[in-house]
Amino acid sequence: MSGSLRGNENRKAGFVLWEILLALTIFCIVALSLTTALQRAAETARLLRQDSQVRHDLESILAETSVTKLAPGRSEVPLGDQRVRYERQIAAVAAKNSKGQPLDHLWRITVRATWQETNQTRSSQAELIVYQP
Repeated sequence: MSGSLRGNENRKAGFVLWEILLALTIFCIVALSLTTALQRAAETARLLRQDSQVRHDLESILAETSVTKLAPGRSEVPLGDQRVRYERQIAAVAAKNSKGQPLDHLWRITVRATWQETNQTRSSQAELIVYQP
């Protein structure tokens, strides 16, 4: 009888060891998944912050350009730490009013931003049409 009791105890001990290994494996999988999710959330927050900063810069360049004397052409706009490249293009707009008369002194201002982010080239642009007599 004592031999069968020892076999039962060994089986119980083996089963407990198996349960511990299974629980440890599940814990490791959950920890790895949580770490990956947190990394992706941080990366997304960083991308959103960068996009927000670029959008703010585009609007700022449009506002500054709209109050200066406009002339057609394309130019680069130095801004910030040069990680983002801003380019401004000014072109005359050929438009007519409801009577078919040409409207002079209308300008289209387009500002484009390009930058490298996570091994990808990203870009954004903003546009504004202004009247400047």
